[in-house]
Amino acid sequence: MSVIFHNRLVSILFSRRSSKAGVVIILAFLILIVVGPAVIPYGPYQTSNQVYAHPSLSHILGTDYQGTDVLSQLVWGAIPSMIVGILGALGAVLIGLLVGSLAGYYTRYEGVLTGFTDIVMIFPPVPLMVLLGTIRPASNTDLIIILAVVLWPPIARSIRSQVLSIREMPFIEVAKMSGMRDSEILVKLVIRSVAVIAFAYFVLTVGAAIILVTGLEYIGVGNPDIVSWGSMIYWAQNFGFYAGAWWWILAPGVAISLLTIGFALIGFSIEEALNPRLRTT
Repeated sequence: MSVIFHNRLVSILFSRRSSKAGVVIILAFLILIVVGPAVIPYGPYQTSNQVYAHPSLSHILGTDYQGTDVLSQLVWGAIPSMIVGILGALGAVLIGLLVGSLAGYYTRYEGVLTGFTDIVMIFPPVPLMVLLGTIRPASNTDLIIILAVVLWPPIARSIRSQVLSIREMPFIEVAKMSGMRDSEILVKLVIRSVAVIAFAYFVLTVGAAIILVTGLEYIGVGNPDIVSWGSMIYWAQNFGFYAGAWWWILAPGVAISLLTIGFALIGFSIEEALNPRLRTT
């Protein structure tokens, strides 16, 4: 990645209030994940006789129907939820970047790749994810692949439109006249030009991926016995709702909302900085 890309990205992240707020939220969650396991005296699978205990000094976020500390589940459950969301979004962006760049730069591939992208976009993401996830018991690796498969088409279409405009820029013609091959131009000039945009879509897609994977785990796609935010909501709606254990239901919901807002603030800030039509006066 070029120095220009880094400077541009750092400038955007630390020059806008919304992006600063997003960075603070994400850093807070990362600190919680790193420090939490060493500070919290309970394990995520450790049960006790204090079932449905309200939030207190001994259990800050209360306990569930097995007496398991909700805060420990929240901290440990953030790790698989974030890993699956980040890797799923990364896969979607890489596929979208590749397909969009090829479709935008090579006219001979444009029809096939654009048509394939439109076909994938016809299928609603959530039902398609449920269908793919119920073919066989879904592991975290399966969930990552499912997220990448259903989330890449909108990214590819946006990248393609950017590449179409970059393809007509004077510096591309100069590169061709200097003897650079199309593959070199695509990698060294075109993809680098859309790198910041691709990063913006990655940040935005992470939030959507975390919500989607949590929703899949909530309806039972995946392994509900592994602690994650989705499995917390899955068990909470089975046992916590009727028992009035609002703390058990509220904790993962608030965490998911805050983390998604953090990624969205950063993504929207980058998109606004790069898109003149979105810039405020």
